[in-house]
Amino acid sequence: YINRLMDMIALAFWSDATRVCTFMMDHGQSNRYFDFIDGVTGTWHALSHWKSIDGKTEDDDGKTSWESREKKLEMYNQVTRWHTKRVAYLLDRLQSIHERGRPLLDQCMIVYGSSLADGHEHQEKNLPVVLAGLGGGTVRGGRVLSGKSNSRDSKLSMSALHLALLQRIGVKRERFAESRIPLELG
Repeated sequence: YINRLMDMIALAFWSDATRVCTFMMDHGQSNRYFDFIDGVTGTWHALSHWKSIDGKTEDDDGKTSWESREKKLEMYNQVTRWHTKRVAYLLDRLQSIHERGRPLLDQCMIVYGSSLADGHEHQEKNLPVVLAGLGGGTVRGGRVLSGKSNSRDSKLSMSALHLALLQRIGVKRERFAESRIPLELG
């Protein structure tokens, strides 16, 4: 089902029906079971609280417990890999479609990430985020940005990323949330 939705996103970009799309595969409070993945038990939200294994917290379904933190964390990682493979599917589709002699992905800016880095701790610091695509040549790829930004020695900010993306698609903004300086992407 999700792969078909990813196909629709790729087709919408290719046909120029739109060049902007948001897609949430799941949300942090999801009680969706991922038992279609071999060896995974419990709900997505309960798995994100991988340090609690007795199945008796408010996030658990009241039926599932886990043998160890390590096994529960591996289940959580399996679900995370499953989500990441869906994004890889979209990126492969965009790479396989050519527009004006170049992969459609080169014209895109695809952001993939989460609002939490550690679901157990409810921490939003050190968020793993991927920016794929070259944004029509406005994004320099092949880099890892971490820790501090290159402007005013401040911490990297999702708002600075969003400001940079908005400016690249022609939205004239000088500020987004707390950020006044766009993340350097070029």
